[in-house]
Amino acid sequence: MHSILDHRYFVYEDYISSLETVLAQHNEAFYTMDEIGISVLGNPIYKLQIGNGPIKILMWSQMHGNESTTTRSLLPFIEWFLNSELTHQLSLYIIPVLNPDGLKKWTRENANSVDLNRDAQDLSQPESVLLNSVFNKFKPDFCFNLHDQRTIYGTPDGLHGIHCSFLSPAADKSREITPSRLKAMHLINHITQLIKDDTNGCIGRYGDAFNANCVGDTFQSLGVPTVLFEAGQANADYYRTDTVNSIFKSLKCAVELIALDMDFDHKKVVEDYHAITTIETNFCDVLIKNVPSANHTVDLSIMYKEVLENDVLYFVPFLIGINDRDVKNALRVIDMNLTDAIIDFEITKGQKFVSNSLDIQIFY
Repeated sequence: MHSILDHRYFVYEDYISSLETVLAQHNEAFYTMDEIGISVLGNPIYKLQIGNGPIKILMWSQMHGNESTTTRSLLPFIEWFLNSELTHQLSLYIIPVLNPDGLKKWTRENANSVDLNRDAQDLSQPESVLLNSVFNKFKPDFCFNLHDQRTIYGTPDGLHGIHCSFLSPAADKSREITPSRLKAMHLINHITQLIKDDTNGCIGRYGDAFNANCVGDTFQSLGVPTVLFEAGQANADYYRTDTVNSIFKSLKCAVELIALDMDFDHKKVVEDYHAITTIETNFCDVLIKNVPSANHTVDLSIMYKEVLENDVLYFVPFLIGINDRDVKNALRVIDMNLTDAIIDFEITKGQKFVSNSLDIQIFY
């Protein structure tokens, strides 16, 4: 299990094997694990049901194949839940990897190049049909939509990167605070308080523009409180092991709160929710400032592209902007006025960017 938790990419079959190892240590009376369908390419899709309580929670992860952090967090969460007293209060239905084809190719979309989180209305893909069928049959009281977010997000002032962000999706275009949205906001408020000091980054609030094609928006519109979890990164932890722990704590906090009385002050919930910082696309991975160029200086924005080769995930640096006004900060900032490093930048095909003196290289 440790190798699964320590790396962004994992082999699908190894993850399922790790999950089965966790389950084998517990009483079979409290869980069932079954194949519930297949992907476009015929890979099995599994569901895990845990607990026999009256409150039902549906959660699914990795509908985007290259977003694995929340999937990894499910392993310690499931182990914790099976050891808790909540198995008599809650019933969990978990789809750990909804898009196994995307995982195997490390792509956001499924094998038909469709974003499953934009297929809630068309239901054009077998994975989308499967999730919708589970929702209708299981009839959850709460939904957790588990994702990763890229390293492009920061606070509006650009001072901090976003470690994780959350959203109570809108239920309609008016973005009215419906009863289901309010319950989701209540959960998010408690989660953000719990993990706010986990790293030097910030906990953010994702934008709530309504999109009926998004699964979370659709389920919220049907009156089921839905929380979007976005596992991010606010430091150089590209394997996101810190974030795995934060998402585990977030899931634990959420289910514990659901098991309690959900009475709360409506006005305060909304106020606290909107006090969580919004996020903007104003970060990059590496920002190199004051690079000499002719008779002036320029700022270079670098992003790492994730490239999968032979089951190894490589982080490849690319130059994505010069004097980009939208970029306010980065996970790593280098000021050429403050360093003795030589200018040894090598920019090759596709703007791939390497610098030995600044230690900007391909890594895995």
